[in-house]
Amino acid sequence: LPSFSPGCRRLTPGPGYLEALTQPNVSFITSPIERISETAVHTQDGQTHEIDTLVCATGFQSSRPPPFEVVGLKDLSLKTKWEKRATTYLSHSLSSFPNMFTMLGPNAAIGSGSLTMMIESVGDYIVKSIRKIQKDNVASMVVKEDRERDFIEYVDAYFAGTVFVDECRSWYRNGGTGEVVGLWPGSTLHCIEAMRSPRWEDFEYTFLDEYEDEEVDTTQPTTTTRRRKRRDGKVNQLSWLGNGWSHNQTEGKHLAWYLYPEFQDAPTAPRPEEKEKLGIRPFSY
Repeated sequence: LPSFSPGCRRLTPGPGYLEALTQPNVSFITSPIERISETAVHTQDGQTHEIDTLVCATGFQSSRPPPFEVVGLKDLSLKTKWEKRATTYLSHSLSSFPNMFTMLGPNAAIGSGSLTMMIESVGDYIVKSIRKIQKDNVASMVVKEDRERDFIEYVDAYFAGTVFVDECRSWYRNGGTGEVVGLWPGSTLHCIEAMRSPRWEDFEYTFLDEYEDEEVDTTQPTTTTRRRKRRDGKVNQLSWLGNGWSHNQTEGKHLAWYLYPEFQDAPTAPRPEEKEKLGIRPFSY
């Protein structure tokens, strides 16, 4: 029996593994591979094992940066940033690496729960960020170093009271035995709720300011949004308001869509928190 608590690492061997080793069509070979030819694997004990397909299930470096070079601000490489520990903000954003988002990055997985919903939630977060970049004419957005540091402090504080830091070796942890770098610090539902509403104040922005002030006839609809420079030369960061017209007006669509029954949110309870739907998911969602 293992000396650590269940859940500290993946339970190995998994159900059916030992039973599979006893099957007549399975050979358990411990001799190291000497070489691989076109049709066989040759081991150091002199044996030749004929094969049709070779699957390289050799594992992976879960706590190391990718083998290709990624360079951020001030020529900082991702390899250097993650040399001692892979850190992020909410598992998807990295300080010093503007406009870079990761999916299934550090602290993005789950020990027990639905990983698929977490991936979808991170994807939604990234799409919201891209929309903000497009709508606000943002040249780059990068998470603040303090917010990344705050998240890592939260990660360590959360896992300090869990089985994931028990005495076991796991890919969840930095180097197998260090800090937990593979798992989200909470449940699947916790992650979904954390990703729902981005905290834009946790990021720093640079804006596209190459547009010169232009004369615009505001009595005519246009689909073009122009960045306006003030007399002091700075760009008005509320230029996303456009010219005061809605896309529905400029594209000839419905002008009173809010009157259609399908868009009416009629109260079903005296207070919003008493609605049946909001009793299923958190009211704060």
